[in-house]
Amino acid sequence: MKKIVLTLITLLTLIGCSSNDSNDSNEQIKETNYSIPDTLNFTVFNNNLVLNIENQAKTSLNYTITSSKDYVNLSKKEGAITSLNHDEIKVTVDKKNLTNGKSYSKLYLNINNKKDSIVVSVTNFVEQKVVLNSDVVDAEFSKVTNQLIYVSSSPAAINILSTNTGAIESIPLQYIPTCVSVSQDGKTAAVGHDAHISYVNLTNKTIINTYSVSCYALDIVLANNKWAYVFPQKDQWTHLKCVNMNLQDDNEILQSGNLIYAGTKGRLHPSGKYLYGANNGLSPSDIEKHNIQNGNAEYLYDSPYHGDYPMNGNLWFSEDGNRIFTRGKTVLRTSELRNQDMVYNGTITTADSYSSIEWLDHSAAKNNIYLLLTTGDWMLRKLPYVYIYNDTNLAFKKKISLEQFLVSKNESEKVFYDAEPFFAFSNSAGNNLFVIVKATGAGLNKEWAIEKISIE
Repeated sequence: MKKIVLTLITLLTLIGCSSNDSNDSNEQIKETNYSIPDTLNFTVFNNNLVLNIENQAKTSLNYTITSSKDYVNLSKKEGAITSLNHDEIKVTVDKKNLTNGKSYSKLYLNINNKKDSIVVSVTNFVEQKVVLNSDVVDAEFSKVTNQLIYVSSSPAAINILSTNTGAIESIPLQYIPTCVSVSQDGKTAAVGHDAHISYVNLTNKTIINTYSVSCYALDIVLANNKWAYVFPQKDQWTHLKCVNMNLQDDNEILQSGNLIYAGTKGRLHPSGKYLYGANNGLSPSDIEKHNIQNGNAEYLYDSPYHGDYPMNGNLWFSEDGNRIFTRGKTVLRTSELRNQDMVYNGTITTADSYSSIEWLDHSAAKNNIYLLLTTGDWMLRKLPYVYIYNDTNLAFKKKISLEQFLVSKNESEKVFYDAEPFFAFSNSAGNNLFVIVKATGAGLNKEWAIEKISIE
């Protein structure tokens, strides 16, 4: 019987002790019962957040707080919080030395000798684009000099960007420019205007001469023979205007052979012997060839197709001149022989079958074709990407998102606008791509820029 009583006494004693230990433990938990966020997330739009430490215990809490990175600043680093109250700490980030994208750090807390931490995520955006002080009407690139040449209407000028140094030099123009063409040696340029053309020395940055021409210049091609070939904007069936800039007066001759359709855009074949033109406003669209070896342009023939393959009004050459890439994504082969010239050589396939090529550049150094695309049935829009294709088999490689424009609507509101691409050019080494973009609809005074993209 005693044994039973002793056992009961012992058991009750153990239970009592266990209960006391539990109460002590619960009291300790209550003493450190607090609430803090797991993370603080700074977006590109804010540099300040408030950290709340809430005391949910029945006793006071003492805390200290430090940051792992010096770009995160705290309004205070220690404090005491009475029961069921909270403390607010202003957390500020200094983004000026942060790289683009996300950066991470931590806040380390000691609350009543209990260690804790909060992750700090900072998203930063610093525009890498070079913002231009003008608009961009037309542009070309010389891989001989690694210069990007573009003409602007406001102000009226021809502008020369040295892609090696980043410097931009401008030459004022007497008339508003409508188009530009750069010589194959990169030393001179011809600028088209309404009823005029300007001949420019790109080396010493001077206007060599200005000539009259009997049309509004939609497009212009400067050849090695110091002739400029002007494609008229108006008059439906018309002639190429061939201007011999070796002469000062009476130097315009009309192209011989078949007429061209107004709105045709032209390119000089890399051989320097021929012009190829892509017509606009005709259905089906087609491309044609002109011989310029004797100065005046002589219409030779058009492609062997009549609506079999889409051409869609513009064209570009591979660097060696062996292939033509059309706006309609049709690829053709070139030749000195008519029966082998402008012959089908493949199609560039895009994810959006309704898209057209806004611009194309070929880099033989990287075996890449760079595309800018437009899409839409009636309201065409330029897609904010550069699409890269293999130049041999026309296989898609990848697309690169263009950097957006960050626009401040007022002191507290900022929004992003997509960059609309107009032109893209690779340099001679192929390691850099230069894309001329615009922040359409953003309301910026300076809405044109050039983005430099590194190519591996």
